[in-house]
Amino acid sequence: MASNPIATLLENNRSALLAGSAILAFGLALGGYAIGDGLVRMKRADREVTVRGVAQRDVTANRASWQVHYSEHAHDLATALAAEDRDSAMAAAYLRSQGFTDPATAPSSADVSVEDEKINDKPTGNKIYTVKRAIAFATTDVAGLQQVEAHRDRLAQQGLVLDDVTASYEYTNLDQIKPDMIADATKDARRAAEKFANDSDSSVGGIKSATQGYFSVSSRDAAPSSNDNDNSDGNNSSRTASSPNQRVRVVTTIDYYLN
Repeated sequence: MASNPIATLLENNRSALLAGSAILAFGLALGGYAIGDGLVRMKRADREVTVRGVAQRDVTANRASWQVHYSEHAHDLATALAAEDRDSAMAAAYLRSQGFTDPATAPSSADVSVEDEKINDKPTGNKIYTVKRAIAFATTDVAGLQQVEAHRDRLAQQGLVLDDVTASYEYTNLDQIKPDMIADATKDARRAAEKFANDSDSSVGGIKSATQGYFSVSSRDAAPSSNDNDNSDGNNSSRTASSPNQRVRVVTTIDYYLN
């Protein structure tokens, strides 16, 4: 029996329509899932809390450094050099009196410069020779270096006026306490997140991101810094301070999801 062309055409159109409807329904369902999942992610992103955790340790420096600069001026080089040699001998004698005789405490070689002398901005026709030297050394005798610092006015009493003096102290075992301090800072951050969550009828979820600040070292009696350095590289550290009685500090910033 011959098929009816009109019936065949209607049947084909009906099949195409059903197929198109199925594809459209699948697309809508997939799109709805994607939109729904996106809303979930957006909602989850809104439920976050950023907290900081702090850890501190009081330590005592086990290494110290001392650096002094001094200079002499004269109208001729020989006189300036002789005066500088006298200053160097005076500084060396002072260090010996405090128990420092290591060759590292010897003065540096002379730094010589010359310029035209001026009085009231007018050249006098004379030259001024300047000779500079420095003494710089490091030691594990922290207490001894403290005594050098405490009594250095004796140099001024003998006629040696220092241009600049720098004493610094370092705790060299910082790497040994870093892991425990990071753990303590993380715990402190978690406590802060849990308090916030309790106040907002939430619970703390997983960590979204974390940033470790660098380890800073300061004198214990120094004013606290307002800079937590929470965005600094965790591998960088400031290791010295102006006192052997030091405080090591690290700040960790953590983003937690809230459930």
